[in-house]
Amino acid sequence: MRVAVAVALVPLAAFTAGCQSTQSKSAELEAQAGEVTQQKGLKIAKRSRDVKATHATLLSDRNGTAAVVELKNTTKKTLVQVPVAIDVLDRGKKTFSNDAPGLDPALVGVSVLRPGESLAWVNDQVLVPGSKLEPTVGATTKRPPKELPKIDVGPPKLGGDPTSGIAIEGTVANRSQILQRKLVIYAVARKDGRVVAAGRGQVERLKPGKSSSYQIFFIGNPEGATVELAAPPTTFE
Repeated sequence: MRVAVAVALVPLAAFTAGCQSTQSKSAELEAQAGEVTQQKGLKIAKRSRDVKATHATLLSDRNGTAAVVELKNTTKKTLVQVPVAIDVLDRGKKTFSNDAPGLDPALVGVSVLRPGESLAWVNDQVLVPGSKLEPTVGATTKRPPKELPKIDVGPPKLGGDPTSGIAIEGTVANRSQILQRKLVIYAVARKDGRVVAAGRGQVERLKPGKSSSYQIFFIGNPEGATVELAAPPTTFE
């Protein structure tokens, strides 16, 4: 779920931007994700009438490139497994799309959008940078469960090191009776109304009633910004 916790980061003078490559981060996340379910490349046949992409931001630094798409559920119903396609453009030419076969489901959509909810979806594995981000939100035909599992994300603390880069750390708790698999925690940092940094973390398995630690590395500079966290449930039964 999207938490109401927004924490202003303290000055980050003691931290320097790391040199960990996008490719190595991608490999780490793929190793955490285990078996993927999106074996076919993402194709959106029908655009969603229920979800609007209100803002799209492309962030790049020496650690890589991240796409942030701010989604708004305009309906009074819960939506699940909403596909999100992104095209990265540079000088009018497409440089990257998230349509490769075998991507983790969290890189091609969002698992849950509650009625009226706004959520900043993050794809931090954009392998080729660009100057413009064009998102497309697809229609979903999946039926939501009668009751969604409750996930609580604790407030973040500064972490990371000069090698790996700026990060936040905290705990996430499963308040439901359903085992959560490949639970993704999205983080965006806003300053003066703009998204200035973003990242995501993942917990492979979170047992009912248990907590686990998370760590999220940023692309962009979160210094002096306010961090928002969201962890939509991924497993419903």
